[in-house]
Amino acid sequence: MRVLFVGSPSTRPSDGGSSTFQNTFLAALKRAQTSHELFYVQAVAGAGVVQQSVVTNRIDFVWFMSPYYEDVDVPFAATVCDLGHREAPYFPELSLSGWPFDARESFYRHLLPRASIVVIGNSIGARHINAFYQIPHANICTIPLPIDLADVGERGVDSAVIERFGLQRSEYLFYPAQFWPHKNHITLIDTLLNLRNSGKNFKLLLSGSDKGNRSHVENYVDRCNLRHSVVFAGFVETHELQQFYLNAFAMVFASLLGPDNLPPLEAMAHGCPVISANFDGAIEQMGEAALFFDGLDSHHAASQVMRLVDPAVKAGLVKSGHDLVQTRSKEEYIKKICVALDRFSFIRRLWGPSNSYHHL
Repeated sequence: MRVLFVGSPSTRPSDGGSSTFQNTFLAALKRAQTSHELFYVQAVAGAGVVQQSVVTNRIDFVWFMSPYYEDVDVPFAATVCDLGHREAPYFPELSLSGWPFDARESFYRHLLPRASIVVIGNSIGARHINAFYQIPHANICTIPLPIDLADVGERGVDSAVIERFGLQRSEYLFYPAQFWPHKNHITLIDTLLNLRNSGKNFKLLLSGSDKGNRSHVENYVDRCNLRHSVVFAGFVETHELQQFYLNAFAMVFASLLGPDNLPPLEAMAHGCPVISANFDGAIEQMGEAALFFDGLDSHHAASQVMRLVDPAVKAGLVKSGHDLVQTRSKEEYIKKICVALDRFSFIRRLWGPSNSYHHL
């Protein structure tokens, strides 16, 4: 088949995980070995560039790489990152601001029943797609999120990067997340307070763009008298992010939404142990490669951090994380996509190569 992959209209690094995922996807796509002819276009909202490319390149199948869609005259795959607005409609960023609930719901109700293949990261996500939109399981393809391991091994520890933020190696917990309410920063502040009350004076490093909730988190830090223990780094470049992982005692991932997430994989790739909130899908994504806590239970989170004081526990977790990410390479991701395309090609060959089919 002649397959067109469609990139998101937005490629800003500050978009966070979606930008990282697309860059990883494209890097693998350029090196893919497949019998299919592969094309790529970056979407431009409202410009119709996808259908134009379908016609120009005589495309048989379109693969939308992000939650974006425009009408095309050929079968297509739709990628779903999450259905958080159905799982947790109480969060304002999922119901009121940004992409409001009604707009999200309208988009997915229009898109998913029309998709030949619906792509999601794991079986928990597949179950949500089936439950919320009655999409047959046979039409859902589960492909775990990939990580680009290309330059991870080339990065040595450089403590100078964290020293600029007043930090020392292994004295801090790290959480990279944009400041949305569902990222659950408040519970991590309580976790830090619980650790301090137990005699463990960890610091907490927070990186990520402000999406409207940072001032609330900062005010809470002040009320807890932890201003000197919490560092707000803002949005950082990749080399700084890597050093944050390499120098941290652990990465504590507090997000309440799945079904899967990239930062835990990034941490594991850098040898940083992961403690994660038990969001729906977390155990399937990470298995024995992470320690889990009830997402809103700061005492449970603190107890999991304390487990890593044992060097054997920490070393075992790092090893399990390393083993896991080897199975989540960008090359493996593309292989699974090609398997899905191979299967669908037996259906697509049942009608002619024209861009649209008109019954006479």
